[in-house]
Amino acid sequence: MEKYEKLEKVGEGTYGKVYKAKEISTGQIVALKKTRLEMDEEGVPPTALREISLLQMLSQSLYIVRLLNVEHVDKPPKNATHTPPKPLIYLVFEYLDTDLKKFIDTFRKGVNPRPLPNSLVQSFLFQLCKGVAHCHSHGVLHRDLKPQNLLLDQQKGILKIADLGLGRAFTVPLKSYTHEIVTLWYRAPEVLLGSTTYSTGVDIWSVGCIFGECHRL
Repeated sequence: MEKYEKLEKVGEGTYGKVYKAKEISTGQIVALKKTRLEMDEEGVPPTALREISLLQMLSQSLYIVRLLNVEHVDKPPKNATHTPPKPLIYLVFEYLDTDLKKFIDTFRKGVNPRPLPNSLVQSFLFQLCKGVAHCHSHGVLHRDLKPQNLLLDQQKGILKIADLGLGRAFTVPLKSYTHEIVTLWYRAPEVLLGSTTYSTGVDIWSVGCIFGECHRL
């Protein structure tokens, strides 16, 4: 991790802390997501390797935040000479400085409060549906779609899905899951009612809620 200079902590995603950082050799601004690994007897679990590989594949879409690199770090334990180091993985993503929630708030909380223009809503929802379709075509549920997890490249007008994370969101094929997923306001009825068997509909419901959020004052 000597290659990167952490600039500030920008949040905590579903699966770890996120930092804004600079790659020292190039000056490129990136996002570092820190994730702790649960090691097994043979080292890095094969499931984690598969999930990282899948994340790399998904991020080839224009509408998914791009994974640039993966760094493995053994963090020394604090005040424990005989404790083995804790393995960490840093996922290095492209950095985008705002999300759809903040962008909506600039319209809603300005001098002249108003919803997003219809042309912007149409563009953002088209890109969101393209990104969700890309995930679903690879057997992946996001399960936590919300405006805070949709990052924006404002100069290019591009929306990208973020916080795919590592874990059960990547379990293939679909099976029984926990119902404790998705921020409450964007949660599908079957999940609210406690179902543990669900499919791509949970993401589509969230897309509909986001569509409504874009129009709300």
